[in-house]
Amino acid sequence: MRIEKINSQIQKALMEVIQSQVDDPAATLLSITRVETTGDLQESKVFFSLLNDNNYKKVSEILRKMNGFLRASMAKKISLRIVPQLKFIPDDSIKYSVDICKKIDEVRSEDARRAEERKQEDDNKEDNK
Repeated sequence: MRIEKINSQIQKALMEVIQSQVDDPAATLLSITRVETTGDLQESKVFFSLLNDNNYKKVSEILRKMNGFLRASMAKKISLRIVPQLKFIPDDSIKYSVDICKKIDEVRSEDARRAEERKQEDDNKEDNK
């Protein structure tokens, strides 16, 4: 339970710092999706997603360069004896979920179209009897 609370605090603190301190337009639609901190508090994996898929490489580089600043700013917002090292990891799970939903919608549309075609074929057969 303690790690979950720490993860939540880190996520909230980093989002506040990023929203107020990162000026690059590529990072404006950044969202921290989850944080996973080791039990010894030495490292936090910070998973992030972007609305624009084309900016992952650029934003990863921005976060890498700002890592020390982000860590120091986060430390001021939360009280931890040990401030974990931050490792930023692109999270494509949201994009994956959106892609799956699109594919499901495509399959449903295709099924509906085929069902309508079968119904029309059946109606034509009955009319020809």
